[in-house]
Amino acid sequence: MGLEQQIKEFVMKSIITAIAMTALFSSFAYADSGLADRINEARSYPNKTVETVDRQELCLKHQKLHKQMKEAGIADSSES
Repeated sequence: MGLEQQIKEFVMKSIITAIAMTALFSSFAYADSGLADRINEARSYPNKTVETVDRQELCLKHQKLHKQMKEAGIADSSES
């Protein structure tokens, strides 16, 4: 086998490898995958805040509800 034939084989292998790698990596950047859209949408939403309730206020509400339940004659799960 001559040097010219070896060069042709090397060029063909290189082209095939380049095409295979291009096909592989192009699937990562495929526009219809929606990955970029999801990332951009997540960045565009404002940070959501969670309403915090004071522990004492919550405790007072629960005590008031238990008192109302007791007055109404509804069974309380804590009184077993």
